[in-house]
Amino acid sequence: MLRYLDYIYMIYKEKSFTKAAEKLYISQPSLSATIKKLEKELGYPIFERNGKEITPTYIGEKYIKAAEEILVIKKNLENEVDDLLKLRRGNIILGSTTFIVSGVLPDLLKDFGKKYPDIDVKILVEQSTILHEKLEKGLVDIAIDNVTTLNPGCVHIPLLKEHILIGVPKDFSINDRLKEYQIPADKIRSNFCDYSQLPKIDISMLKEEEFLLLKSGNKMRQTAGSIFAEKNVSPHIRFEFDQLMTSISFAESGFGICFLTDTVLRYGGACENIIFYQPDTDFGDRILYIMYRKNKYLSSAGGEFIDFLKWNCV
Repeated sequence: MLRYLDYIYMIYKEKSFTKAAEKLYISQPSLSATIKKLEKELGYPIFERNGKEITPTYIGEKYIKAAEEILVIKKNLENEVDDLLKLRRGNIILGSTTFIVSGVLPDLLKDFGKKYPDIDVKILVEQSTILHEKLEKGLVDIAIDNVTTLNPGCVHIPLLKEHILIGVPKDFSINDRLKEYQIPADKIRSNFCDYSQLPKIDISMLKEEEFLLLKSGNKMRQTAGSIFAEKNVSPHIRFEFDQLMTSISFAESGFGICFLTDTVLRYGGACENIIFYQPDTDFGDRILYIMYRKNKYLSSAGGEFIDFLKWNCV
C-alpha cells in the first residue's frame, strides 16, 4: 500500500508518468502497469490522461489527500525511530521564500552541513501563501517566513527582526529635496543600527513618483499597501513583480521606487544605485519566524537545525 502511495503521489507531483518513473528509479512501463492494476482494484481511474497532461480524477484527489496524511505519519515514525536509536542523522524538508533561500540561508546551510554532515536538508522554495499551505499539510518540516498573524496550529520561533525601507534610484531628482532623510547603506548593514534615532519620511512626499511593487498576495505588497493606506496615497505603479530581488534590480536601473528590508543589505545585497529612506509608519518592522506544526513530530535533526539557526543567524 505504501508503495502505491509513493507512486501515486510522485505522479501527482511531477504531473508526468515519465518524470515520476525517473524519480522513483523504475521504468515508465512498470509504473504505468502498477497504476493500472491499482485502478482495476479500485474500479475507477485515479488519473485522467489527456495527451501529455496528467490530472487526478475526483477519486484520485481523495486518494492523494489520504496519501499526504499517511506519508506524514510514515515520516513521523521514521523520525521517532531515528531519535530512539540516538542517531544524529536524518533529513529535513525546509521551506522558505526565494530571497531568504538565496540571500540568508546559503552560508548558514554550508556551516550546518560541516557540523552535521549526516543530516540532509532539502530546500523547497515557494511564495508565502503556498509555503504556509504546505506547512499545514505536513509537506514541509520547517518553514522560515515573516507572518503578521500567528497560526495557533504552529510553533513560531523568532529568528530575526526585519526593518522596512524605501529604495529610491540615485538619479531621481526627488533625492535632492530629501537629503536630511537619507540613511547610509553602511549604517543599515550594521547590526547595531537604531532606527528609532534615524529620520523618517512620509510616503506622501513620494506620491508623484513611480513605484515598483510586488504582485498581490505577496507579504511585501501587503505591507506597502498598508503604508500607502495610512497616508491615503494612491501610488503610480510602473511594474509589478513576483520576486523582491527583481523589484530591487529594476530600482537599481532607475525604473522606479521599491520597498525592501534591511535584511537585503545585511546579507549581501549591493544596492549601489539606490538611496535609502525609513518610512514613517506603524508597519515598519516585521519578524522572520522559524515555524513547524504542533501536531507534527519534530525530529532531533529538526531540533538541531532550529537551534543552529537561532545561534548563528544575526
